[in-house]
Amino acid sequence: MGFDKIQKKNWEKRNPYLNSQFGSGHIFKAEQPLVGIVSDIAHEHALYIKACIELEQNYVVLDPYRPSWLEDFKNSQAEVFLFWPTIYKPIQKQFWDERIYAIKYYLNKEVFPSFDVLWLYESKRKSLNWLKSNNYPHPETFVFFDKESALNFINSSKFPIVSKTDQGASASGVYILKNKSQAVSVINKAFGKGLRMKNKGLNDLHQGYIIFQEYLPDCQEWRMIRVGDSYFCRYKIRVGEFHSGSGDIEWAKPPEHLLNSIKEISETLDIPNINIDFFETTDGRFLINEIHALWGGKEIHHPELEGRYLYDSHKGWIFEKGDFFKNRCANLRIDWIRKNMLNN
Repeated sequence: MGFDKIQKKNWEKRNPYLNSQFGSGHIFKAEQPLVGIVSDIAHEHALYIKACIELEQNYVVLDPYRPSWLEDFKNSQAEVFLFWPTIYKPIQKQFWDERIYAIKYYLNKEVFPSFDVLWLYESKRKSLNWLKSNNYPHPETFVFFDKESALNFINSSKFPIVSKTDQGASASGVYILKNKSQAVSVINKAFGKGLRMKNKGLNDLHQGYIIFQEYLPDCQEWRMIRVGDSYFCRYKIRVGEFHSGSGDIEWAKPPEHLLNSIKEISETLDIPNINIDFFETTDGRFLINEIHALWGGKEIHHPELEGRYLYDSHKGWIFEKGDFFKNRCANLRIDWIRKNMLNN
């Protein structure tokens, strides 16, 4: 029952800037542009603080949980607001969508990552709508908001089948159902007391819907990332039946068509910051599994494969070794914002 309180204390240990001179903001150069860093309960925003310190970028930290949050953002002199929201239950997704929408469209302030990709972030239902609307290949997925339809679907389904919650990182809301009996049990929970994600609080329940996805055995998973002009490839290490369970994502050399795919998708939709996870099936298909605005994963170094890909219109893809992934790409985001969004 005290999950949130315990987790909050553990999260605070991530932020070395709490109660320091850098905790609420810092001005490095007078009369230079200011960015707003939006604080988060998991203190992922500390990565933005670290990037701003390393790049000597003026910043201020704003708290979206304050009763006066709307006035705080309205009166802020920041030209762009940087978000890194933690979302693992419906109320958190609702909270952040409301805040980001109001800041972007009611206050007419710039947000980064873009509103469109933050809207999709940590929502499998919204991502599915996006994939279907844009005709991108993806695993066959079905969403039900009434129990009877879900039970009818199960009656004609082949097993195993995968059930998912709308939110949930590191496979925390993913279950592989081996038979009809297990599927009926999950449906009853989803439309009853609710589904609880693994390793989360007793009250972190997902109710009133169910997501089913085709089971793809022995597939590989590639994580393709774009931030500005930099592209990255990482390979998600399988643990048991899941690729996301360990959080281990190693450096890898990607198939070139995946670099082309993320470049085309991000340019078509004008999204300069995006992470697309691709399944590679045993029969050679590449399907989009998830879309992220932000990403994690344990730090695993590889001197030969660690680096970024750049695209040259004459030479094609060029690999450049180096630690460009600093602070989980927060430095690259700050650099892109400086060049494209600030009034320098």
